[in-house]
Amino acid sequence: MQKLHVPIKGAPYSITINTWDDKHLASTLSAHIKDDRLFIITNPKLKRLYAKRLEKALPKGVTLCWLSMPEGEKYKTLATCEKLHVALSKNGASRQSLILAFGGGVVGDVAGFVAATYMRGIACIQMPTSLLAMVDSSVGGKTGVDLPTGKNLVGAFFQPKAVIIFTDVLKTLPARELHCGLAEVIKYGCICDKPFFKFLEAHAQQILAGDPKVIASVILRCCAIKAQVVGADEKETGLRAILNFGHTLGHAIESLTGFDQIKHGEAIAMGMVFAAKLSHNLGFSSVDESPEIMRLLKAFKLPTAWPKYTASAYASAMSKDKKATGQSVKFVLLKKIGRVTIVPLLTKELVKCL
Repeated sequence: MQKLHVPIKGAPYSITINTWDDKHLASTLSAHIKDDRLFIITNPKLKRLYAKRLEKALPKGVTLCWLSMPEGEKYKTLATCEKLHVALSKNGASRQSLILAFGGGVVGDVAGFVAATYMRGIACIQMPTSLLAMVDSSVGGKTGVDLPTGKNLVGAFFQPKAVIIFTDVLKTLPARELHCGLAEVIKYGCICDKPFFKFLEAHAQQILAGDPKVIASVILRCCAIKAQVVGADEKETGLRAILNFGHTLGHAIESLTGFDQIKHGEAIAMGMVFAAKLSHNLGFSSVDESPEIMRLLKAFKLPTAWPKYTASAYASAMSKDKKATGQSVKFVLLKKIGRVTIVPLLTKELVKCL
């Protein structure tokens, strides 16, 4: 078992990476359960696949209460949160209760936000089941939901009590979801670790084949980078913004396509290509790094060309980004693979390059 520390001031926690381990799961839950129930937020498919395994690992005397939400980004809404809030209330959840977020990025974001807002905050443990959630969204305490006008516009910084990663659950992950997670993996190499980027190039086939040792090492490296960044800047006042590389255009694409046509990782892949091209066009990178990034994205079966919407449509979508201020947006640009910078850019200038 690999263990990492997330050094959040006042709310530190651990990330553990292992194959499925009933004893570790039970001991982690026992350390944080303060009453006789555990509330699991998940989707119906995951409940069918893992209900017996989760129930087997429950500490003695603890009753499991299942709360299901539909699968998919389009259900990452305030309406879904309200239903879960009501379900918690009807089932007697209190300020002493614990939520286990068992699922991919959507479940983790929603369950985390529900935990942050029910009775002004109850404990939550993240147990991600997708690669994207393992390497990114389960770590760092960003929780939230989408609005029809934009992605993640309602949310809260709310750190989990622990993050439990069991890598073998990826065996039940659809191939497309695995590929989507690899977009966020590539992001880490782009923003601060070129040797890791090269490692991904060299081990692409093993990663796609699900080699357990290689996958575990990839997850470990991504989580280590994320833990270091969020430990230094929990609420994104500076350094943490580098994690948004590719996300400004990516979120705009998700919004324009209604949150159900293009998956998050696919949109981020397109956004990273755009960011690399833009970086070179604006003179921030002396070499156009987009061809190298595109090769790795294509190796992981990810798209590299963004949808053809009008400049005004993209400008409108990007102006609603959380990083936007007035007519400009804080944009993460690439100096070279492994090094980025954050620059305020006018949205009207951004769309000229689309």
